[in-house]
Amino acid sequence: MLTALNSRWVAGVAASHNSVGTWINLLIFKLAALPVSILALFLVYWLLPNRKIEPKRVAPVAILVGLALEALKYVNLLISPMLTEKLKNEYEIFRFSVTILLWAFVASLIVLAGAHWTARKDREDPLS
Repeated sequence: MLTALNSRWVAGVAASHNSVGTWINLLIFKLAALPVSILALFLVYWLLPNRKIEPKRVAPVAILVGLALEALKYVNLLISPMLTEKLKNEYEIFRFSVTILLWAFVASLIVLAGAHWTARKDREDPLS
């Protein structure tokens, strides 16, 4: 729903400039992706564990993990040509599957590290 409304709004604002409309649409989605992923991480870290965790302990971790996952996207863009070439030599037609598995593994480790960070009982300060 938000995608359709955003596209319609951008088309109305930049009716005569198609490339500007595309650029604005892309910018809005890039800016909206980070808060949405941080909110999703916050809800998972706060509501999913089997014990009570204070939201004030969860918020900084969700923000840092969200930023780390966003940075991981740009790391992927940076090293993708080198990684693709290396995996092409080793896995041939399975290089795309292996790439997906590798990045999913790294992202999962980041998310699990954040979950462990919020759930530790031995700490007082949320940023320590």
